Amino acid sequence: MVFLGIGRPTPASRRVAIEHGTSRGFNYPREHVGASRACPPAPSPPSPSSSSSSPPSSSSSSSSSSSSSSSSSGRVDGDVFRNIPYAVDVNFTKIGAGKDDFARAKKMMNRWAHFQLGWSEVDESTGSAPGSDVCVCARVFGVWIRNPLKVVYNETSEGEARGGGRGRGSGKNGTAGGAGAGNGRCVERFAFAHGCLGGHLLAGEESFVLERMEDDSVWYGVSTFSRPAHVLSFVGYPAVRVLQWKFARDSMRAMRVRLERA
Repeated sequence: MVFLGIGRPTPASRRVAIEHGTSRGFNYPREHVGASRACPPAPSPPSPSSSSSSPPSSSSSSSSSSSSSSSSSGRVDGDVFRNIPYAVDVNFTKIGAGKDDFARAKKMMNRWAHFQLGWSEVDESTGSAPGSDVCVCARVFGVWIRNPLKVVYNETSEGEARGGGRGRGSGKNGTAGGAGAGNGRCVERFAFAHGCLGGHLLAGEESFVLERMEDDSVWYGVSTFSRPAHVLSFVGYPAVRVLQWKFARDSMRAMRVRLERA
């Protein structure tokens, strides 16, 4: 079951999607819940003879609590496309500099400002603590889609060495792949992620990362691993991938512009 409509979703319709999602649980293997902590976030796809495989270990040291990947809601439900490898995306852009910009950007993220894009939105009252239920609404080709998710971790760390480094984009969109020259040491980092529940068109996880580097530059990024979870997203997968790229681009731009105006 997926949630589609012509009109903008109402609070009641969002609750319906969330209640359905929470009742069904995560739609990807529980062993992969929280795997977006890794860089790049690329758990191996299950083999045909196995329902799941282990994700990469996380190197994050958290100063706040995070949810367990073996939570009661972490079961697999209808992961019919589990033999399709995950598509992995890592996109970052520089949005500011200094502790003040980092603090302001963190507050924006906790209010879901990075999702308020006109065609995509999350209710600003939605929590970002582990276990918070989320309904992402997106208008695509004139149709509103409601996708249920759950926050799986929310973490802050300091003095974290970014071993190997993450590529920092220099293109016009400020995007970057998962490999490339490092940007030195990350001195302050904030990240949270949400995972797809039953009723979501995709299976996988999306993380939102804020980093202040040793040169005092502040970077915001969107990292995902995902694959189709419904025949609609499977058939329309090329369009889905374009929309994922568009979201990352628009979200990074929105954070940069909002921080400039703050």
